[in-house]
Amino acid sequence: MTATKPSPVHEIARRKALIAAVRERARTMFEAGTPGIQIAAAICSGIEDVLLSLIEETLESFGDRRDFVAKQGAIVAIGGTGRGELAPYSDIDLLFLHNATNAADFDEFVPRFVQMCWDSGIQLGHAVRDVNTCIALSRRDPQIATALIESRHLWGNEKLTQTLIHQFRSRVVNRRKRKFIEDCLRARSEGWSAEGPLAQELEPDVKASAGGLRDLHLIRWVAYARYGIKDIDSLRLQGVLSKSDATRLKDAWEFLTRLRIDLHLSTNREQDRLTRDEQLRITRERGFTETAEQRPVERFMQEYFHHSSELATIAQRFASLQRRRSLAQKARDMLMGHRAEGYLYVTPDQITVADRHLPRICASLESMLHVYRSSALYDLPLSPQVREAIKQAVPKLEPVVSKESARLFMDILRCVRSLGPTLRSMFNTGLIDLVIPDVAHIRNLLQFNQYHHFTVDEHTLRAIETVTGYETDDTPIGAAYRAIRHKELLHLAVFLHDLGKGFETDHCIVGEEIALRIGTRLMLPEYQVEQLALLVRRHLEMADVAWRRDITDPALVLNFSRDIGSPDTLRMLYVLTAADVTSVGPGTWTHWKAGLLAELFDRCLVILSGKRYSFHEAERIRTVKQDVLSILSHTAPREHLPQWIDSQLGGFSSYYLTTTSPKQIAADLQIIEKLSPTAIEVVPSWSAETGTSEYRIITRNPLATTGCFYKMCGVLTAKRLAILSADINTTADGVVVDSYLVIDTDYGSEPPPSRFEEIAETFRDVLQGKVTVESLFIRNRRFGSERMQTVSDLPTRVQIDNESSDTRTIIDCFAHDRPGLLFTIARALFELNLSTDLAKISTHFDQVVDIFYVQELDGSKVRTPERIRQLKERLEQTLRHFEQHSHKQFLNGK
Repeated sequence: MTATKPSPVHEIARRKALIAAVRERARTMFEAGTPGIQIAAAICSGIEDVLLSLIEETLESFGDRRDFVAKQGAIVAIGGTGRGELAPYSDIDLLFLHNATNAADFDEFVPRFVQMCWDSGIQLGHAVRDVNTCIALSRRDPQIATALIESRHLWGNEKLTQTLIHQFRSRVVNRRKRKFIEDCLRARSEGWSAEGPLAQELEPDVKASAGGLRDLHLIRWVAYARYGIKDIDSLRLQGVLSKSDATRLKDAWEFLTRLRIDLHLSTNREQDRLTRDEQLRITRERGFTETAEQRPVERFMQEYFHHSSELATIAQRFASLQRRRSLAQKARDMLMGHRAEGYLYVTPDQITVADRHLPRICASLESMLHVYRSSALYDLPLSPQVREAIKQAVPKLEPVVSKESARLFMDILRCVRSLGPTLRSMFNTGLIDLVIPDVAHIRNLLQFNQYHHFTVDEHTLRAIETVTGYETDDTPIGAAYRAIRHKELLHLAVFLHDLGKGFETDHCIVGEEIALRIGTRLMLPEYQVEQLALLVRRHLEMADVAWRRDITDPALVLNFSRDIGSPDTLRMLYVLTAADVTSVGPGTWTHWKAGLLAELFDRCLVILSGKRYSFHEAERIRTVKQDVLSILSHTAPREHLPQWIDSQLGGFSSYYLTTTSPKQIAADLQIIEKLSPTAIEVVPSWSAETGTSEYRIITRNPLATTGCFYKMCGVLTAKRLAILSADINTTADGVVVDSYLVIDTDYGSEPPPSRFEEIAETFRDVLQGKVTVESLFIRNRRFGSERMQTVSDLPTRVQIDNESSDTRTIIDCFAHDRPGLLFTIARALFELNLSTDLAKISTHFDQVVDIFYVQELDGSKVRTPERIRQLKERLEQTLRHFEQHSHKQFLNGK
């Protein structure tokens, strides 16, 4: 009886089971603690076994022609497959190599085999080429060339594979070795800084990011071209790698390989990005514990960055040392270069030192700082050989700073254009640690939150690069920077400002202690040591005042200015603040922040020096009134218009007049002029650029103005609008001009006119008392969805400031960004019988800081300690309950 042939569906399932078995074996090995490199090799071996079995199955359909298929071509493993290292869900890189003159059978075989691979669940990265095509393409495309470095025969005509390997080595590498190495470096070094790759990306790709596995591959590529060998041990035995570098590379290789396998097994797909969620999972599974200074995830990521930064630095240094200068470069160096200091040779693109002089420059801290000072003054990097010699010498020296060393270091800090690259190089060689030993603490130090984009050390180096960039900046910050007399002191403050992070005590306090110690260590005058300590201690304060306080309050500005003490210190703090925020990451510095910070600087400068950076507030308000007059003269001309504008704007606060555009003020006045005693005007608008809607509510209705902030937040929340900011203004004669910037989560783009009218009508109904907020919530049971997963475990917090303002109490609420938060706080303030005069909303990814300026209902300031304690306890209780329970009522399906 003839056996029944299995169905195609059954065959596909059987083949998929083969791949699943390979992955399951990898999972078993992983859970048993097998080293990652062994698992990667086992996966590759298992996949190859499956491939060979699929080849045999494919050949069955060729019958007597199967021998012709094997003679006409070869299957070559390339890339990671050729290297013998695969993660569970890696693509399988294959080259189908054929004989260009007679390959009809092989050409027929390839698509059948490829289809069988895809049906089996194997993700192929493949190409079909002959030898000459491979050679031609690899000479033009570094990506193809680097993949062919790992060529390994898998099946078919082995002689054809060997021909490719020989031709590739001869025609692509040996005949053009220097260009080949440059091509490899160029292919890998996209995104590297002048001093090397950035290995401190906070959600790194363990394969492709700087400091990832690809940097190990770079070492293999360059070593293959230069020495004809690829593995770490062979490079060490030939003296190309030091024993310590070889050990660090092997440690990083194992750590990253096992981590990559972990990511693939966790997600059941090709996942090389170490996301924050994965960081938290791996931290738990690997048993990292919390310390007084660091959270568990921060300890895990510091271990990651230790390996990645070591790998990135070694790879970049190795690549730099293997570069050979061309004959043209050498000729140019001889013609245009010159000697300096007796032993330095300055060329158009670097400073180098003859090998016989290297021991001399590496003999002491002073001699190495002397070379770096020359590098900074000439604005040229040290050659790779000089940097390598310094790096090797640093561990042998004691971290003792002499008077001469201190002078040389401060000279380096006086350089502007070259300071960023110079300090980064000193950081990479470890020389900076001899001068400022506290730097060692922040290497690879991570703050796990959604606000910071880089490790503390990378943020610090970027802050230096940012601050020196202000030299040519045509902004108030640039003007302030250029006016600073002792820029070296500012540069030192920038470098020290975050060295206090990673301790149990507040980093500003620890940083102040470090600044006092380092200032004394560098033998600065006492007044500069005190100035340095003040800048580090208060480096967060100016931003805090500018963005979370009413900077039109004279008492607030006076007290802040008094604490800073001098115009020069104020300039330094202003520039330090801007550089610090800018260097946190993309998008953290905005036009709005720049404007408020410049305004605060302006106000403080007139107190400390009698001069404004720009001009007096009265003059600025007069300019605003003139602009408004110009606008209204064209749109609504009338008799006595200037006097009418003066009388109307006289009732507005300085805050409104200096933070609202003249065009918007003019539009508000046109509405106010026609506003009846009971009318409630709602003006919606849409911004395609930001994807946000604005609702501007203007009314003088006494019924509407009672508890209006709470009611308006209730309307927006009940209608599923995510509130991004709230701008609340009330004139002296009781006209409310409030603005809410929102995202309408019901619409992916601009809401239709009916939606705007629906929201506007609801505002009117609620403010006129026709509908209560509570009934509105019942009617709209489907609220918003949680916009982002909360990854920070920072606690909710309430701070009450009763000193900064003479007329109002300031309440700061720190919480996680969830739908319904602002409404919940506004309702609590309303129930506490407080009138909200000003609200400033600031969101940093999943963290929200809401600031409220409040008064008692009779217009007086909150006075008694008992009342302040009542407010704090009630608001803290509200936030805790919201975070744990009540926020769920604002989510879909809750």
